[in-house]
Amino acid sequence: MLRSEQVTQRYAFRPDVVATMLEDGAVLLDLETKYFYRLNRTGWAIAQLFETGATLQDVHAYCQTLGAASSDADAISSLVEQLSRDNLIEASSQAGDEPAPRGPLSVPWSMPTIEKQAEPMQRVIISAFDPSVPLVE
Repeated sequence: MLRSEQVTQRYAFRPDVVATMLEDGAVLLDLETKYFYRLNRTGWAIAQLFETGATLQDVHAYCQTLGAASSDADAISSLVEQLSRDNLIEASSQAGDEPAPRGPLSVPWSMPTIEKQAEPMQRVIISAFDPSVPLVE
């Protein structure tokens, strides 16, 4: 559970976390650990708030605009806690008086989910010019 001072702390994605959008959500890749995380549409809508920086308060307020009930608060906090626990997001130096971030408003509300793959990728090709990658003839 996030401590009370962490609720108002602004968090943002680490620079080495990249996202790929899918039809039904998105996949996050942590280039440092090589783990993939699959998010459903609502999870991705929430995660997008961390592209520019958001507090847990911002996240809960945004989820309410999407139709989240008060009973969904634990699932929302759980998603943010996993992002924090796995170091996908980090404390941001942005000023705390920034306007609340806005995510997509056309996402129908459903319980947010995040699934971490069981094993990290053994190797990620960073460059198409990597000499260790064989060329196709």
